[in-house]
Amino acid sequence: MTTSDVEDAHQKIAELFCRHDLVPQARGTSVDMKLRSLHRGDVGIEYLDYGAEVRINPEGLEDFHLVQIPLSGHALMQVGKDVVESSPKLATVPPVDRPFSMTWDAGTPHLIVYVRRLALASVAERLYGESPQGGVNLGYAMDLNGSLGRAFLRSVVELHDDMISEPGRGAPAFVQNLLADTMLSRLLMAMENKPADGDVRNPGAESKLIRRFRELLDRHASEDLAVPDMAENLGVSVRTLQLALRAEVGATPLELLRRVRLDRAREMLLEGEPGQESIVSIAERCGFSHQGRFSAMYLEAFGELPSETLRR
Repeated sequence: MTTSDVEDAHQKIAELFCRHDLVPQARGTSVDMKLRSLHRGDVGIEYLDYGAEVRINPEGLEDFHLVQIPLSGHALMQVGKDVVESSPKLATVPPVDRPFSMTWDAGTPHLIVYVRRLALASVAERLYGESPQGGVNLGYAMDLNGSLGRAFLRSVVELHDDMISEPGRGAPAFVQNLLADTMLSRLLMAMENKPADGDVRNPGAESKLIRRFRELLDRHASEDLAVPDMAENLGVSVRTLQLALRAEVGATPLELLRRVRLDRAREMLLEGEPGQESIVSIAERCGFSHQGRFSAMYLEAFGELPSETLRR
């Protein structure tokens, strides 16, 4: 849909999302709205550009979540005293249970991911091993520069490509469901999930959990570890482990596993002799099966290539 009429734009977005006020910020300014909307089941992917600076005051989302990604330019979202300035590097995630307002600059087309609350809660229950009290508790922003944010974007592209495929050439139904569930799982992993109200945890027990987790990594870092396996070994749910690590260490289980493996590889490279040790062998012994990815992560972590460390 395209329109330059503010009321037409307002009506269409109200039908698609929720009731709201739409106010162009330049007096007498019309809009140049371009909208493309794809929906399948509980998820949707929208392209929306108002073509002008606008202020948007929604009445409330209630039964769905949105992830709003500016493809260029900047936008502001205000929730109470909190203000999030979004850009192609930072998406906004509006609250479903609090009033908020937004200002989109001119030249700020958005990619918007739509997710029904019940669908996200169902995936969260499977991912964390327990039902989130009162629904999924998301923050207001998603970092799109980090590995988890980029993984979420890739899953959006994969789902979008399947949704626009020609009739009869798309993926089978079970694969379509898998694409949607993968996107929802990556959305949850990319957000900093907060414990639901009433989920009070014992700080002393968490510290013990973190120590046990580090001991687990020290013993088995070179093995093929998955987060559910680590959580099961520690006798906690995946969600409990993730929340404890986020609160005390500020990292995910996989990020800490990668750090331990990289530190171990660096120690071996520093102790090794060129010609007697190979980078491939050290990488494999530390749990890295792909030398190219290992070298890239090593360079990012230590500012030099593995070959430079080995030559010291």
